[in-house]
Amino acid sequence: MEEEVELPLPTEKLAVDPGREGGEQGVAVLVATGSFNPPTYMHLRMFELAKDELQQRGYCVLGGYMSPVNDAYKKKGLLSAAHRIRLCELACESSSFVMIDRWEVTLFHSAYMSWWTLAFRVQNVVSPLCRQCRKVTNAP
Repeated sequence: MEEEVELPLPTEKLAVDPGREGGEQGVAVLVATGSFNPPTYMHLRMFELAKDELQQRGYCVLGGYMSPVNDAYKKKGLLSAAHRIRLCELACESSSFVMIDRWEVTLFHSAYMSWWTLAFRVQNVVSPLCRQCRKVTNAP
């Protein structure tokens, strides 16, 4: 049985949007999973559109994560994990809030991982930051 690799969740781009007042409805972190084979302009645009919509609805968006699937996914023509990670890194360079989470791509024992497993991982790391964000955005 292969051992799962524990990697820290990147947080360097997580922040309260300084140009945004509010967060009356709460905070959000965007997560997109997929092969990202390759990541495209529209993948990043999806994050921007979601962030804009959530902010219009009163949410404070702390950041976003691209989470590529592992090599066991076996999609026809799937580039290696190393190549897809590098492509995602390059794609995220131009974003002020989207990062790559390498955790899912490092799991080699299964082609399928529940989305909830990934969401729970992100929530466990980001929740303390969300509480800090609420203190900032709810301050008089």
